[in-house]
Amino acid sequence: MPVLAQGQAPQGSGSPYSAYGLGEFVGSTQVSQATMGGLGVAVNDPVSVVSMNPASYAGLRVTCFETGLVLRNSKYSTSTTSGAGRRVDLMGFSLGVPFGRGKYGMALGVNPVSKVGYNITDAQPLPGSADGVTNAYTGEGGLNKAFLGVAWNVVNKRDTLNNGKRLAIGANVGYLFGRVEESRETIYPSNSGYYNTSAVSSLIMRDVTGNVGVQLQGDLRKHMERGDNALHYMAGASAELPTNLRARRTEMVTSFGLSSSGVAFPFDTLSSTEGSRSVLKLPIGIGAGFTIFDRHWSVSAEVKFRDWRNLRINEGTGPNNDLAQSMVYALGASWRPAGEIGGTFLERSIYRLGVRYNNDYLVVGGKQLNEIGMSFGISLPVMGSSTRSRLNLGAELGNRGTTESGLVQERYAAVFIGVTITPDFREQWFKKRRIE
Repeated sequence: MPVLAQGQAPQGSGSPYSAYGLGEFVGSTQVSQATMGGLGVAVNDPVSVVSMNPASYAGLRVTCFETGLVLRNSKYSTSTTSGAGRRVDLMGFSLGVPFGRGKYGMALGVNPVSKVGYNITDAQPLPGSADGVTNAYTGEGGLNKAFLGVAWNVVNKRDTLNNGKRLAIGANVGYLFGRVEESRETIYPSNSGYYNTSAVSSLIMRDVTGNVGVQLQGDLRKHMERGDNALHYMAGASAELPTNLRARRTEMVTSFGLSSSGVAFPFDTLSSTEGSRSVLKLPIGIGAGFTIFDRHWSVSAEVKFRDWRNLRINEGTGPNNDLAQSMVYALGASWRPAGEIGGTFLERSIYRLGVRYNNDYLVVGGKQLNEIGMSFGISLPVMGSSTRSRLNLGAELGNRGTTESGLVQERYAAVFIGVTITPDFREQWFKKRRIE
């Protein structure tokens, strides 16, 4: 794969940068976090699974099921050309269950980790020919993760007005799995004396992974009586544990010709590799965050770090391009006019806003990619008089990369649609009944 600086016209459904490294990392797992800049380290939602920090499961109040979709429209441009892409992705699903009278929480789910989806064409001049040589690169697939986690409120000393402290710890056991299919074609002008070549490869990756987290909640201003508006804080930290990701690669390189109607027919198999095995050593990732909140609003800030320079394949072979330290800075806020109970439909809705800045893990053409995005959304109550279920809607506008040095700049607009389903207040899911 050549550097994008050589003037390709990006096309297809995904980012051309997904051709590098392990693809384009998804970041947020559900709509409620995505619409607050991707926050998740110091966030505790009583009806949403925040898998980024498994300690948050101890704050679940009711059983909840959550899923969502993201519709992404992108425009790609270089100094000489432009293209567009569109795709629809499932944000996965999650199920959260509190138990032990609020002392414990459990969650499980499946969510995407990275996406690969590109279609890039590179036209280059051919000496001695009026026509040029065309290189075409396509790829699709990505990584996914299934997880199961538990959390425990180690300390939970709060009175009836919610004053006091709470310390929670949690851990996820996950299973990373995925497949990336890629192809590369080089097509020469007819009667040039060169054979066209095609290389088709498949990379299968899988292994066990895990992450751990802790959250501490306390008071900045206590409730003195029920009419007061207390002010609380939450500090959180999380860590993605290092993982040896097993990989198996299959590749076949062939030569082929083109008929007058453009139909390809094979000539010969030039080389083939069947089941070549390697190990991707994924580095540790850490995050820290802080939130100030009351019963109506919250403001959160967090930072996440991962040094991808340590990513290595066994036998000293590195990835297909340079990688860097990844830093993500996020700031988000939420507002619920009615607080926990009461109010009109719009007063019971939750309004969210967030911004994030990302020093990407990819280095392309000697430049580390940067990304900035702004998100906003709303959670609308569904049958709010009998459940905590809600319809989650939102959008994100962002910019990634640059046109300097011939690189590709990506401008995108994403629309999020999700749903959170909880039982009726009169029902008790996953509760042991005393009398049938």
